[in-house]
Amino acid sequence: MLPSWITPIGLVEHFLVGIGLTAVLALLGAPPAAIFVAVFAVGFAHELGDGDFRRSEHGPWSGIIDLVAFLPAPMFWWIYT
Repeated sequence: MLPSWITPIGLVEHFLVGIGLTAVLALLGAPPAAIFVAVFAVGFAHELGDGDFRRSEHGPWSGIIDLVAFLPAPMFWWIYT
């Protein structure tokens, strides 16, 4: 069960962005490790910009959970290839 301040739709949105970025980078021929690092960097920068790592925004867990939502697609791509 998720805490009340984490919305499932928000996690789905982060997951879909991770899928999209993974797909674009894979189509461009990037190596799987580079795809993972790029998606991680975009997710980290997004959460840092949102302020989700601050205590006032339920951080750092809000930022960590949202960041992890970006990562399933590049992890599976790395394992698959």
